[in-house]
Amino acid sequence: GIGTHAPGYSGRLRSNLAQALGMTVTAPQEKVLDIVHPKFPDEKLGTLTVSRFTNDAHDREVIYYELTWSRISDPAKAAIAFDNSAVFARQRASLNNMAKGFVNDVSPDPLVYVGAGRSRILTSVIQSMCWMYSRTWDTLPTQPEACLPTDPLFSSRLAIDNLAVFTHSLGSRISIDALTATAQIVDDDAPRNPAARKLKELFQNETIPVFMMANQLPLLQAGFEPAAIRGENAAFCTPGSSRYADRMFRAVNIVAFSDPNDLMSYAIPDRFVQEYLDSRLCPTATNVTLNITPVRSVPVLGDVADPLSAHSDYEADPVVIGLMIKGLGQNTTAPIVKDRCTWIRTDESLR
Repeated sequence: GIGTHAPGYSGRLRSNLAQALGMTVTAPQEKVLDIVHPKFPDEKLGTLTVSRFTNDAHDREVIYYELTWSRISDPAKAAIAFDNSAVFARQRASLNNMAKGFVNDVSPDPLVYVGAGRSRILTSVIQSMCWMYSRTWDTLPTQPEACLPTDPLFSSRLAIDNLAVFTHSLGSRISIDALTATAQIVDDDAPRNPAARKLKELFQNETIPVFMMANQLPLLQAGFEPAAIRGENAAFCTPGSSRYADRMFRAVNIVAFSDPNDLMSYAIPDRFVQEYLDSRLCPTATNVTLNITPVRSVPVLGDVADPLSAHSDYEADPVVIGLMIKGLGQNTTAPIVKDRCTWIRTDESLR
């Protein structure tokens, strides 16, 4: 997501997910990989921090991959770093100075992504996903190298592991773009590359949940063209339909979490899925609206909720964690979700 992040920034989410999954044992050390790619020689495109968790019986495990790509947008932030200096900061009221520091840290990221850094950021995410579906904990590289189709272990985990993607803020747009770009690269290479053909077949049988906290897909669609193939979900995603063999995934199930008081988060209406997202992803969207931060009454001003907390604290909310891990409307649904949530089910037969 937006903002400058150091490795370990998602520790709170990682711990809460592990606890909810009953993963009470962890490896003593994380593994750290520098993301590199031949397209950008002599550049490090990010840091992938990998953690391992198991239950007490050691018969279930979670491998957690955390990507930080802040180094790609750091040069853009350096260009306005002078504005954080005491020369300018002392002229501001204290609260306004805090807000200005936040703006200076986060506003360059989406600009870098839609501009000069887009290819680097997407490559960083695509490489991270490649390591996720190609290697086990024991076979992860110890030196910087690219994850490429020439690797004998390329895509070897897709048919074995259950994959899920967790994003925040700007990460929602980047993750969908990375899934689309990966599948398109594979589709283009499949006619002449056996490894790409195998990966395409595996992708077509893969259902990938993408949990978006502080989702920004509709906002960040501004400035982008809609997907080349859209509004044809039924043709690509219904078994036996005319273009089912051309799908990229079995399904990409988006779960969009939004606090109505989060100024930078948006629900995803079905119209947006149909008109803007690539039909070959077989995308669906489930919207979850909840108050991450409490609403308080302030004299004169009226009701107010901290917008920063509403944007940043999804990963600490027990309802969010419960929905991610145990879903909704099932026997296994977390008790806190059953107590606090109501829902409306969408029926495609009514379309």
